[in-house]
Amino acid sequence: MKKVYVILGLFLTLGYGMLFADWPCRTDSSVAIAVAPGNQWNVRLASDGQSGSILVWQDRRGGTIDKIYVQRVSNSGNPLWQQNGIPVAATNGYQYYPQIVADGSGGAFIVWQDNRSGAAYDIYAQHVDANGNFLWTANGVLLSNSSGEQYNPQITSDGLGGLIVTWQDNRSGGFDIYAQRVVNPGVLSWGSSGQVVCAATGDQIEPMVTCDGAGGGAFIGWLDYRAGLGTTDVFCQHLSSAGVPLWQTDGLAVCNAPNMQWNLSMTSDGSTGVVLAWQDRRLGTVDNIYAQRINSAGTLQWTANGLQIASASGNQYYPQIILDAFKFYDVTWQDNRNGIDYDIYAQRISPKGMLIWSPEGTPICTSSGNQYNPRVVAQGSSVFFTWQDKRGNDFDVYAQRCDLTGQPFWTVNGVGVAMLPMDQINPQLVSDGFEGAVLAWDDYHLNTGSTDIFAHRIGANGLPAGGCFRSFAQDSFGLKAARFTKSNKKIIGIPNTGNVRDSLFARGVFPDGILIGIDRHDSSRVYGWIYFTASLYVRNAMPQWSTPRPLAKLLDKDFVGKLRNPTNKRYNNRLLGELLGLILNVGASDAGITQAELGDLVYHDTSEYAQLLNGRKLRDIISSVDSLMTYYRSYNNVNYSYIANALHNINIAFDGSFDTVSTKPIRIKSTRAVFSVPYLTPSSNLPTVLPAFQPILVEPDVANQFVLLQNYPNPFNPYTTIEFELPEAAVVTLKVYNILGQEVTTLFDHVAMSDGHQVLDYDASNLASGVYFYRMIAEPTSGKGIVSLVKKMMVVK
Repeated sequence: MKKVYVILGLFLTLGYGMLFADWPCRTDSSVAIAVAPGNQWNVRLASDGQSGSILVWQDRRGGTIDKIYVQRVSNSGNPLWQQNGIPVAATNGYQYYPQIVADGSGGAFIVWQDNRSGAAYDIYAQHVDANGNFLWTANGVLLSNSSGEQYNPQITSDGLGGLIVTWQDNRSGGFDIYAQRVVNPGVLSWGSSGQVVCAATGDQIEPMVTCDGAGGGAFIGWLDYRAGLGTTDVFCQHLSSAGVPLWQTDGLAVCNAPNMQWNLSMTSDGSTGVVLAWQDRRLGTVDNIYAQRINSAGTLQWTANGLQIASASGNQYYPQIILDAFKFYDVTWQDNRNGIDYDIYAQRISPKGMLIWSPEGTPICTSSGNQYNPRVVAQGSSVFFTWQDKRGNDFDVYAQRCDLTGQPFWTVNGVGVAMLPMDQINPQLVSDGFEGAVLAWDDYHLNTGSTDIFAHRIGANGLPAGGCFRSFAQDSFGLKAARFTKSNKKIIGIPNTGNVRDSLFARGVFPDGILIGIDRHDSSRVYGWIYFTASLYVRNAMPQWSTPRPLAKLLDKDFVGKLRNPTNKRYNNRLLGELLGLILNVGASDAGITQAELGDLVYHDTSEYAQLLNGRKLRDIISSVDSLMTYYRSYNNVNYSYIANALHNINIAFDGSFDTVSTKPIRIKSTRAVFSVPYLTPSSNLPTVLPAFQPILVEPDVANQFVLLQNYPNPFNPYTTIEFELPEAAVVTLKVYNILGQEVTTLFDHVAMSDGHQVLDYDASNLASGVYFYRMIAEPTSGKGIVSLVKKMMVVK
């Protein structure tokens, strides 16, 4: 009986028996797709169009007979269908070598070879929708009713909502190449026995197929023994949407150089032609990689018998070629030019056959040990590679993301994706639509002697699950920092978000304070902005909960000029609070208090009011909302409540229980993966280069004597701020007197207060213009004597 281990809290069991798991933020953990008894292997996957994928594999859970299973995993890492996958065909016999292609509607087409008849292998196909429903004939559609063996099916979309399948077929004795087109709902377009592609003498094997770009047709390439020399050449044919061969009978010779040409790979040329890459032994002793482009008329576009991709010594094996977003061609292969072990190299080719990267190819991974089985996808301005890597004791899965010049975005020699015990092999990948990828592989780490299927998603930033982060709700930044010591003798309190806020200022993240809005001293009678000069004033400003709005009105007046250090009683605006919270959250990440690169995450929302935010990094959103706050007259159709809600959602995206890695300096653990937050993704750009923060000397929170500070502003109308400092807990009375010494207002009347800096806003709306005095009387709880302090202030109306 296979042991199934719970991996680092990966699974949460729901009531209906389904296992749910977010992508983990670790390389020593991943999401189990199939952990049934026996071998699960030969995994293939296709994008579901929503940053998740649909996976298909060969499965021996029934004992000795392989079946085909399928599963969909969501963008956040949740397997969505039946635990361990859904059987594609519940029939007798073996089912081998599945292939899959997306249907463009969240589902996929699947093809496999099947000997349910008990006599020979046939080719079957099925269509599964986004909910795991099979849409065609139960147990699959038979693509050819001919006799003999049909092997090695390959699949492509026909560009019109159907699929085209090719296979090698020995109905006539030797192996020939056949094809079939299937349109919904599972109707065969090219006859009940399929369309012959090549029936030349000798065997034709290992076909590949890609859509022709015109809709409904396809290019099919294969390896061909017709020359009778015991070695294969590369041939290709173009089929119309009706299945009619458009080039010469039995195909066009792409390469018939001496010796063996094999391990063929194909892709569309981005127009109506095709590009092929293959492994080539024409030199007799070593294999090199060659490629050829053919237009729709069957004319070779590059050097006869192919363009050499890398002029390097040693063997080059197993090429994979894809079309990128700029209609260039990206090729990767494994390469032992160092004469010791295999590395991963790549090349980019222009439509005219120019080698864009180094003539010898660009190294993707040259680490020690063997790197095998490379795969490549492209999306946007990125080319993404994966391979199995034995730089350690076992094979692990590694990946690399390069730009279009071949320069890596991530660590040289790649980043680990699956660093589990024992071997992880045969990695496959698809783009996640955000310049990251979903990967799947055959995995031995459960140590049962058989393989399982596991998967992971890696972000454009090179982090599993896009990285795990920590954030704080804006109201928690209003907490007073806990004072604590870390010793065997005494522990006072535990850190909180107030400690995070204070540490930001202590580490010099905001050496000039925090500006909300745009500082326009040259237009201070037109525009308004807010300055917070120290952590204490940020604390007294939060939380902000009142109606979201720009800096347009201050009480019944226009909001113009600088408002310095307002408390939440003097000015309250939820948009301000959420913006201030986001500034602090990004600052905490930049300062290393929380996980780095929070500010480089990208917000996604295509709704009507999200234009100011959609597709922008969080640090750029801060700048945009700052501009909105001051220059609100320049913005049209702004829903301020939407903006505040969006910032709130960002601030709480990674909120959670407060857990520290360290306290001096303070370091907070992450709570959640980016890919578990549907509106955030990693940026595809390199991380922002941050300034070197210079720690600043912060005055102690507790003064060494009682101090009553001068109010500000002064003169004022009608609000002013009064501050005082208590070196120890005291009972405080604070009153305002007119110039005759008559009491006009009591602000505190024998109120017990803790030590520290105290701030309050005073509303003098009921006072006439004139000179007033405010007096603080403090009675220390230690009984050391009463302190009385007085300051003068002026009301001007």
